Amino acid sequence: MLRLRQLTLVLAATSLVTATSCSRLMHNGADQAGAQVIFVNQSLDQADVYVVTDAGSSQRIGTVFAGRTETLDVPANILARGGTVNIAARLLARSLAPRTGPLTLTAGERLQVTLPSNAQTLTVLPAP
Repeated sequence: MLRLRQLTLVLAATSLVTATSCSRLMHNGADQAGAQVIFVNQSLDQADVYVVTDAGSSQRIGTVFAGRTETLDVPANILARGGTVNIAARLLARSLAPRTGPLTLTAGERLQVTLPSNAQTLTVLPAP
């Protein structure tokens, strides 16, 4: 009986140590600040918003419905690669995908990207 209790305590302590160490590993990247994009969708189409690195890889950062404004987070791991990025919007039911052109984003920076009603271009301004 005593041996069973000791075994239970050892297993419980081991579980706690494992959970704590995994928790730290998962949150190390979250402590790093990313950038934010305030995306203003003035078009009549839903836009899937992507960050495209100069190496060509892309990551979706959110979806903005027609006539809406959303604040989207650019992950720190994208910014850590350095170089420039493009913000691209893939429009629902269209082959159009306007881009901002090369931007240099830094951690903590906020930009406002606007998709106008004609959905042909993206404009970039410092966020208010």
